[in-house]
Amino acid sequence: MNKLVLGALLGAMIVGNAYAEIPPELQGFEFLEDVLPKDEFGSVKIKEKSRRSMQKDIIPLIMDGIAEAAAMNIRNPEQVFCYHVEKREKGYEGYTLSNYKVVDYCGELDFDVLTTTYEALFTRSPNIITTMANCKIVPKVMLRFVRGIDYTDVLMSSPCASFTVFYAGRYKSFNIKQGIIDDLISQFDSNREEFKSPALIKQTVANAKPESAEEAYKLDKEKKRLDELKEDEPKSFEPVSVPKKSGWGNIKLKM
Repeated sequence: MNKLVLGALLGAMIVGNAYAEIPPELQGFEFLEDVLPKDEFGSVKIKEKSRRSMQKDIIPLIMDGIAEAAAMNIRNPEQVFCYHVEKREKGYEGYTLSNYKVVDYCGELDFDVLTTTYEALFTRSPNIITTMANCKIVPKVMLRFVRGIDYTDVLMSSPCASFTVFYAGRYKSFNIKQGIIDDLISQFDSNREEFKSPALIKQTVANAKPESAEEAYKLDKEKKRLDELKEDEPKSFEPVSVPKKSGWGNIKLKM
C-alpha cells in the first residue's frame, strides 16, 4: 500500500497547530528544513520538533496498561531510533534490543514519520482491536523512544498485528488493525543499513557536553522548563502502579 493510501488510513493530522501545514503522509527519513519554523539560531533540530509534535494524548486503554514514565518517554521523546529485529536464538551472542536480535538499523525518525507513527499507534481508539486474539508475536521493527537517559521500546509485529510497549522489565501488548501495522512496518523496511555499535567506539555518553552556543542554549532552556515544573509538583507522592507482564487477549511474546 503506497504512502497516500496510508495517509488516508491514518486520517488527517492535527489541524490548527503550528505544524498543520505538514502533510500526513510518511515522507521517509529526511529533515523538513523547508517547512518547519526555525529557531532563533536559524536551524531546526529533530529533538525540538518531535517534543513539540505530540499534541494528542495517548488513549486511556493504552495508558491503563503501561507505566506513566513509559508513556512520558513516548509522548516527549528527544530522539526516536528504529531497528529491524528478529527472534533471538538460544546461544546468540550478538547485539540485542529488549531481548530481540538486532538485524539492521532503520534510522532516526524525522518529524513526519514520528508524528504519524505516534498517532497511529497510541492516539486512535478505532485502530486498536479489543477482541481476543490467539497468535504469537513475530518481531519486525523496534522503536526506541529516548528521553534523557531513559527510554521506552515499542515492538511492531506482523502477521500477528500488534505492538508491544517495553519499559523497566515489563511489557504490554495491544492488537491493532492489520493494515495500519503492515503499512508502518513497510515504511521502515524501505530504510535499512548495517547496525554498528555506537558504544564500541565510545559514542554513547552519560551526560551532555554542549559544543556550541546553540546546544548550550537548548540545555539551559530545558533546565528552566523542568525547574518551573518542579515548583508546581505536589510535595507528597502517591505509589505508582506498575502493570504486570501481560499481552492483550491471548497474544504470546515470541523471544
